[in-house]
Formats: sequence, C-alpha cells, structure tokens
Amino acid sequence: MDKKSNSRITRKTIGDTVYVVESLVSDSAKETVYDKVMRLVTSDASCRIKLSDSSSFCPKIDSTSSK
Repeated sequence: MDKKSNSRITRKTIGDTVYVVESLVSDSAKETVYDKVMRLVTSDASCRIKLSDSSSFCPKIDSTSSK
C-alpha cells in the first residue's frame, strides 16, 4: 500500500504563524484518535493535580494571554 495514500496534510494560519500537520492512518492502531487524545489529556490533568500542591514542574499557563 502506498504510504502517501494514508496521509493528510492540513495547513492552518493563526496570526503570522502557519501550522502544518501531517496525519497518518495506521492499519494496526489499537485506539481511535479520540481515545488517544482523551487518554493524554486525562493523564496530563491527573499529573497536574497530583503535583499542584508542591511542584514547580507544571508551571501555570495564562490561557488568556494573546502571546
């Protein structure tokens, strides 16, 4: 199977920055993209909760900043 037939390139411009994302489809994947993203977000959130009281490993992020 041609590797390029399983890929998609998406370009998105935000401000002066152009983001280029190449996504590939795997025939051997064991989880969906949705499941993988949820697992990563949940894992990161629980890391931040566990470390929030005494850690500087997870810096505060100002999500309202324009930068």
